[in-house]
Amino acid sequence: MFDFGRAMMAMPMWVTGTMMRLPRSDWEWLIRVTTMCIAADDPEYQGPNGKSATLTQAHLELFSYFQDVVDHRRGHLGDDLLSVLISTRFEGRTMSPGEVISNCYSLLLGANVTTPHAPTFVMAELIGSGVLEDWARHPELNRSACEEALRWASPVNHIMRYATSDTVLRNTPVAAGDAVVVWLGGANRDERVFADPQIFDIRRRPNKHLAFGIGPHYCVGHSVGRATLSVLFEELLRSYEDFAQAGQPERLVSTFTSGYKHVPITARRRPNPAR
Repeated sequence: MFDFGRAMMAMPMWVTGTMMRLPRSDWEWLIRVTTMCIAADDPEYQGPNGKSATLTQAHLELFSYFQDVVDHRRGHLGDDLLSVLISTRFEGRTMSPGEVISNCYSLLLGANVTTPHAPTFVMAELIGSGVLEDWARHPELNRSACEEALRWASPVNHIMRYATSDTVLRNTPVAAGDAVVVWLGGANRDERVFADPQIFDIRRRPNKHLAFGIGPHYCVGHSVGRATLSVLFEELLRSYEDFAQAGQPERLVSTFTSGYKHVPITARRRPNPAR
């Protein structure tokens, strides 16, 4: 038995940890702390003093960690992403230490708590449906299939913004200053946009999902996220077959992220994986 969910929770850390040149010995701890930030209700991640204390502890520890890392990296610049954040000049100045630390926090948190859940949704919900076998037979559809996995999973539950002026949305008045929330999973299953939205279709084109948001706040890591998922599914389906569930998948308890933290599966290695 292999816990695919646990492996996927660790996957983005291998990407961001390498890009930011963070010590590998810190990666397991960083996975846990970033998950605490968005799943403080989950018994597996909540501390002994409850949700509020868990959130406070996680955020303080992450910011403190990056303060130490940034202080050290200023004297040891390289070609990593963190060095780029420290040294790049914009509008005549480099970023302040606080701005660099905040960007590090956002980049790591955004990657670690969202990227795992497209593949975990696929394995938790589509084994036995024939989708994986169809996908494996048609590697040329990997790109559209990954986009469908993002639509299907919609790892971020919601995004809230404030109206900057009075407006009307679908006959509903919205006053300047009102909070407006988009529920991304619902939007990504809107039958006015997607034909048969409850069907996972690896051939779906166009696929105007909102898994990465839209507009000025479109996810800055969307290219890295897409590349990570593409390589993952390409290698996984090229190398393994006969996927089967080996136990009940377990959801991550979070109001922000929609996903699975444990997905026990079995699979058989293909005798002659195609190159």
